[in-house]
Amino acid sequence: MLKEKKFWIILGLLVLAAIVFMHVYFFSHEEESHKFVVDMDPEPLVTDEIDLSLVGYGAKGALEDDDLTIMDMLTYAVQDEYLAHGEYEEIINLYGSVKPYSNIVLSEETHLSYLKEVYKAYDLNFPADESDSHLVIPISLLEAAETGVQAEIDNIAMYNKFLKYDLPQNVLDVFTALRDASENHLKAFQKQVDKLS
Repeated sequence: MLKEKKFWIILGLLVLAAIVFMHVYFFSHEEESHKFVVDMDPEPLVTDEIDLSLVGYGAKGALEDDDLTIMDMLTYAVQDEYLAHGEYEEIINLYGSVKPYSNIVLSEETHLSYLKEVYKAYDLNFPADESDSHLVIPISLLEAAETGVQAEIDNIAMYNKFLKYDLPQNVLDVFTALRDASENHLKAFQKQVDKLS
């Protein structure tokens, strides 16, 4: 009887480990297609590229800004990734570890790490997270999904705007990777909206 019980416990743990492995593998595999190698010794940015003149916060600020420097673009990108991470984290706190938020919040951490690498390559100070005062906390999972859709639409539009500029390769690569990841997130949120409507 005791051996049989141990057998089922071990089998259950193995099945659980296999499920976790598959989830991590497939989730990581999706993000792998967006990875790039950061040149840690790029051409330095010139003074007018590192001037900071923001007109707002995150994607909404970037979309209103008609005089973007590379520093402006990097800052808006960091702000928007912080904002997305903060909002998805709050949704998880309110509604539990539900998908797609539980997956996408981890992606946002990866996106911030990509941006940190670019900042490091140019020897720039990485901005602190000041997204708290900009968070929009939804009152239902449907509203959360709708908010996610709009956030990703704005995020994609921001990166598309940035990609029209003549950018250093490191910056071009990170913006392209983050734009492509947001397109995947948009599909996940739209699927949620369709399911909950």
